[in-house]
Amino acid sequence: MKTDTYHHGNLKEELIEKGLMYINRYGTESLSMRKLADSVGVSPAAPYAHFKNKEAFLAAVRDYITDRFYGTLRETADRCAKPERMLLEMGKSYVLFFYENPLYYRFLFSRDDIEMGTYPPFMLFKSIAQQAIGEKGDKAVIALWALAHGLASIVTIKGAVDTDHLSEEVERILCSVNV
Repeated sequence: MKTDTYHHGNLKEELIEKGLMYINRYGTESLSMRKLADSVGVSPAAPYAHFKNKEAFLAAVRDYITDRFYGTLRETADRCAKPERMLLEMGKSYVLFFYENPLYYRFLFSRDDIEMGTYPPFMLFKSIAQQAIGEKGDKAVIALWALAHGLASIVTIKGAVDTDHLSEEVERILCSVNV
């Protein structure tokens, strides 16, 4: 007996991931909830079970990426046994996360709806950086974030760095700067 029903383990996540691919290829402006449904192979009404409209979908994508990014940084901080390496390891995690998820980088940082003063990954990074660098202040924290952010941007460009030994290369670059 053949069935034509489409089953998803997690339709919301599938819509987000396929939506990111669609946005990367065609742009945010051309995305519609109907096209989103088509990209996943569900009825045009299915996305509305998770998202009120396109704007709610885009906010959910931002939140989804932010949660995954924050989780990666949090895991890194939690498993780092040496406090003096924690900042370096978080910087590496930042860069490697976006290397492995370039669509996340392109989407997240092409938007104008992130408030750095309350952005959870930045706030975590800031609190750990302040512990590690002490009195050097907020400008040093911004400089460290900018270094990791810029390096993440560069590694999402094919051929920019040696990706065969990416973790080691990222560590060498991060260690080359004294803050």
